[in-house]
Amino acid sequence: MRAELARLAREGQRPSQLFLTCADSRLVTSMITASGPGDLFVVRNVGNLVPLPGAESGDDSVAAAIEYAVEVLQVRSITVCGHSGCGAMQALLRSEPGEEAAGETQTPLRRWLRHGVPSLERMADDSRPWARLAGRHPTDAVELLCLTNVVQQLEHLRAHESVARALEAGVLELHGMYFHVGEAQAYLLTEAKEGQVFDQVREEDDVPA
Repeated sequence: MRAELARLAREGQRPSQLFLTCADSRLVTSMITASGPGDLFVVRNVGNLVPLPGAESGDDSVAAAIEYAVEVLQVRSITVCGHSGCGAMQALLRSEPGEEAAGETQTPLRRWLRHGVPSLERMADDSRPWARLAGRHPTDAVELLCLTNVVQQLEHLRAHESVARALEAGVLELHGMYFHVGEAQAYLLTEAKEGQVFDQVREEDDVPA
Protein backbone atom coordinates (compact mmCIF):
# COMPACT_ATOMS: atom_id res chain seq x y z
CA MET A 1 0.00 0.00 0.00
CA ARG A 2 2.86 2.40 0.75
CA ALA A 3 4.26 1.93 -2.75
CA GLU A 4 0.83 2.59 -4.28
CA LEU A 5 0.30 5.72 -2.20
CA ALA A 6 3.80 6.92 -3.11
CA ARG A 7 2.93 6.51 -6.78
CA LEU A 8 -0.32 8.43 -6.34
CA ALA A 9 1.56 11.19 -4.53
CA ARG A 10 3.93 11.52 -7.47
CA GLU A 11 1.40 11.22 -10.27
CA GLY A 12 -1.68 12.80 -8.67
CA GLN A 13 -5.18 11.43 -8.47
CA ARG A 14 -7.02 10.14 -11.53
CA PRO A 15 -10.27 8.65 -10.21
CA SER A 16 -12.71 7.36 -12.80
CA GLN A 17 -15.83 7.84 -10.70
CA LEU A 18 -17.47 10.30 -8.35
CA PHE A 19 -19.18 8.28 -5.63
CA LEU A 20 -21.74 10.27 -3.66
CA THR A 21 -23.10 8.51 -0.63
CA CYS A 22 -24.36 8.97 2.92
CA ALA A 23 -22.15 9.78 5.90
CA ASP A 24 -23.57 6.73 7.72
CA SER A 25 -20.72 4.89 9.46
CA ARG A 26 -21.99 1.50 8.26
CA LEU A 27 -21.20 2.33 4.63
CA VAL A 28 -17.67 1.38 3.62
CA THR A 29 -17.19 2.60 0.07
CA SER A 30 -14.11 0.48 -0.60
CA MET A 31 -16.01 -2.65 0.45
CA ILE A 32 -19.12 -1.84 -1.58
CA THR A 33 -17.17 -1.03 -4.76
CA ALA A 34 -14.04 -3.18 -4.28
CA SER A 35 -11.98 -0.04 -4.83
CA GLY A 36 -8.61 1.12 -3.55
CA PRO A 37 -6.73 4.41 -3.12
CA GLY A 38 -7.12 6.71 -6.08
CA ASP A 39 -10.09 4.88 -7.62
CA LEU A 40 -12.99 6.98 -6.32
CA PHE A 41 -13.58 10.67 -5.69
CA VAL A 42 -15.94 10.39 -2.72
CA VAL A 43 -18.50 12.86 -1.39
CA ARG A 44 -20.36 11.91 1.78
CA ASN A 45 -23.12 13.84 3.48
CA VAL A 46 -26.21 13.22 5.59
CA GLY A 47 -28.75 11.52 3.33
CA ASN A 48 -26.61 11.40 0.14
CA LEU A 49 -28.27 14.62 -1.01
CA VAL A 50 -27.43 16.73 -4.06
CA PRO A 51 -28.69 20.30 -3.55
CA LEU A 52 -30.01 21.92 -6.69
CA PRO A 53 -27.59 24.48 -8.19
CA GLY A 54 -27.98 28.17 -7.47
CA ALA A 55 -27.22 30.60 -4.68
CA GLU A 56 -30.65 30.02 -3.16
CA SER A 57 -29.70 26.45 -2.28
CA GLY A 58 -27.39 27.77 0.41
CA ASP A 59 -24.83 24.99 -0.12
CA ASP A 60 -21.84 25.07 -2.44
CA SER A 61 -19.81 22.21 -1.00
CA VAL A 62 -21.47 19.40 -2.96
CA ALA A 63 -21.73 21.56 -6.09
CA ALA A 64 -18.01 22.38 -5.87
CA ALA A 65 -17.13 18.68 -5.59
CA ILE A 66 -19.32 17.85 -8.60
CA GLU A 67 -17.77 20.63 -10.69
CA TYR A 68 -14.23 19.60 -9.72
CA ALA A 69 -14.88 15.91 -10.38
CA VAL A 70 -16.45 16.48 -13.80
CA GLU A 71 -14.41 19.38 -15.17
CA VAL A 72 -10.99 18.91 -13.56
CA LEU A 73 -10.74 15.20 -12.79
CA GLN A 74 -12.95 14.32 -15.79
CA VAL A 75 -14.58 11.34 -14.12
CA ARG A 76 -16.47 9.02 -16.44
CA SER A 77 -19.34 8.26 -14.09
CA ILE A 78 -21.18 9.52 -11.04
CA THR A 79 -22.94 7.14 -8.67
CA VAL A 80 -25.48 8.20 -6.05
CA CYS A 81 -25.63 5.51 -3.38
CA GLY A 82 -28.41 5.37 -0.80
CA HIS A 83 -28.81 2.73 1.87
CA SER A 84 -31.29 0.93 4.09
CA GLY A 85 -32.26 2.39 7.44
CA CYS A 86 -31.08 5.89 6.54
CA GLY A 87 -31.55 8.23 9.50
CA ALA A 88 -31.95 11.24 7.23
CA MET A 89 -34.88 9.61 5.44
CA GLN A 90 -36.44 8.65 8.77
CA ALA A 91 -36.14 12.26 9.92
CA LEU A 92 -37.79 13.51 6.73
CA LEU A 93 -40.71 11.14 7.23
CA ARG A 94 -41.17 12.41 10.80
CA SER A 95 -41.02 16.09 9.80
CA GLU A 96 -44.14 18.24 9.75
CA PRO A 97 -45.28 19.83 6.44
CA GLY A 98 -43.53 23.15 5.97
CA GLU A 99 -41.19 22.54 8.89
CA GLU A 100 -38.12 22.59 6.63
CA ALA A 101 -38.82 26.17 5.52
CA ALA A 102 -38.95 27.68 9.00
CA GLY A 103 -35.64 29.52 8.46
CA GLU A 104 -33.03 30.53 10.98
CA THR A 105 -34.84 28.95 13.93
CA GLN A 106 -34.01 25.53 12.50
CA THR A 107 -30.85 23.60 13.36
CA PRO A 108 -28.15 23.03 10.70
CA LEU A 109 -29.35 19.45 10.33
CA ARG A 110 -32.96 20.47 9.71
CA ARG A 111 -31.88 23.15 7.24
CA TRP A 112 -29.78 20.60 5.37
CA LEU A 113 -32.60 18.07 5.19
CA ARG A 114 -34.74 20.50 3.18
CA HIS A 115 -32.77 19.26 0.17
CA GLY A 116 -34.54 15.93 0.65
CA VAL A 117 -38.04 17.40 0.55
CA PRO A 118 -38.36 16.85 -3.26
CA SER A 119 -37.83 13.14 -2.58
CA LEU A 120 -40.74 13.18 -0.13
CA GLU A 121 -42.89 14.96 -2.70
CA ARG A 122 -41.89 12.49 -5.41
CA MET A 123 -42.83 9.55 -3.20
CA ALA A 124 -46.25 11.09 -2.50
CA ASP A 125 -46.94 11.76 -6.19
CA ASP A 126 -49.17 8.93 -7.43
CA SER A 127 -48.56 9.94 -11.04
CA ARG A 128 -44.93 8.83 -10.80
CA PRO A 129 -43.93 5.15 -10.79
CA TRP A 130 -42.58 3.98 -7.45
CA ALA A 131 -39.03 2.77 -7.04
CA ARG A 132 -38.62 -0.83 -5.91
CA LEU A 133 -36.13 -3.63 -5.58
CA ALA A 134 -36.14 -6.41 -8.16
CA GLY A 135 -38.49 -9.14 -7.01
CA ARG A 136 -40.18 -7.26 -4.20
CA HIS A 137 -41.73 -4.00 -3.12
CA PRO A 138 -40.15 -1.83 -0.39
CA THR A 139 -40.69 -3.24 3.08
CA ASP A 140 -41.86 0.07 4.55
CA ALA A 141 -42.06 3.82 3.95
CA VAL A 142 -38.45 4.35 5.01
CA GLU A 143 -37.11 1.93 2.41
CA LEU A 144 -39.39 3.41 -0.23
CA LEU A 145 -38.06 6.89 0.53
CA CYS A 146 -34.46 5.66 0.53
CA LEU A 147 -34.97 4.26 -2.98
CA THR A 148 -36.94 7.27 -4.20
CA ASN A 149 -34.28 9.61 -2.86
CA VAL A 150 -31.61 8.02 -5.06
CA VAL A 151 -33.79 8.58 -8.13
CA GLN A 152 -34.53 12.19 -7.12
CA GLN A 153 -30.90 13.08 -6.41
CA LEU A 154 -29.92 11.81 -9.86
CA GLU A 155 -32.38 14.36 -11.26
CA HIS A 156 -30.73 17.06 -9.15
CA LEU A 157 -27.36 16.03 -10.58
CA ARG A 158 -28.60 16.56 -14.13
CA ALA A 159 -29.48 20.17 -13.23
CA HIS A 160 -25.81 21.02 -12.62
CA GLU A 161 -24.28 22.67 -15.70
CA SER A 162 -21.05 20.68 -15.68
CA VAL A 163 -22.98 17.41 -15.50
CA ALA A 164 -25.47 18.45 -18.19
CA ARG A 165 -22.63 19.37 -20.57
CA ALA A 166 -20.75 16.14 -19.98
CA LEU A 167 -23.90 14.06 -20.44
CA GLU A 168 -24.69 15.85 -23.70
CA ALA A 169 -21.13 15.23 -24.91
CA GLY A 170 -21.47 11.55 -24.08
CA VAL A 171 -18.45 11.49 -21.75
CA LEU A 172 -20.33 10.91 -18.49
CA GLU A 173 -22.76 8.34 -17.13
CA LEU A 174 -24.98 8.53 -14.06
CA HIS A 175 -25.78 5.53 -11.88
CA GLY A 176 -28.05 4.91 -8.91
CA MET A 177 -27.22 2.40 -6.21
CA TYR A 178 -28.87 1.14 -3.04
CA PHE A 179 -26.97 -0.72 -0.36
CA HIS A 180 -28.93 -2.91 2.02
CA VAL A 181 -26.88 -2.91 5.21
CA GLY A 182 -28.46 -5.98 6.80
CA GLU A 183 -28.04 -8.06 3.65
CA ALA A 184 -24.59 -6.61 2.82
CA GLN A 185 -26.03 -6.42 -0.70
CA ALA A 186 -25.77 -3.73 -3.37
CA TYR A 187 -28.51 -3.00 -5.91
CA LEU A 188 -28.09 -1.01 -9.14
CA LEU A 189 -30.82 1.18 -10.61
CA THR A 190 -32.09 0.06 -14.01
CA GLU A 191 -34.74 1.48 -16.29
CA ALA A 192 -37.79 -0.75 -16.63
CA LYS A 193 -41.27 -0.36 -18.07
CA GLU A 194 -42.85 -0.72 -14.65
CA GLY A 195 -40.77 2.07 -13.14
CA GLN A 196 -37.48 2.47 -11.33
CA VAL A 197 -36.09 -0.95 -10.41
CA PHE A 198 -32.96 -1.70 -8.40
CA ASP A 199 -31.40 -5.01 -9.49
CA GLN A 200 -29.22 -7.08 -7.20
CA VAL A 201 -25.48 -6.92 -7.88
CA ARG A 202 -23.98 -10.40 -7.84
CA GLU A 203 -20.39 -11.39 -7.23
CA GLU A 204 -19.67 -11.80 -10.93
CA ASP A 205 -21.08 -8.36 -11.80
CA ASP A 206 -19.03 -5.17 -11.98
CA VAL A 207 -19.96 -2.13 -9.97
CA PRO A 208 -20.01 1.00 -12.20
CA ALA A 209 -16.64 2.72 -12.29
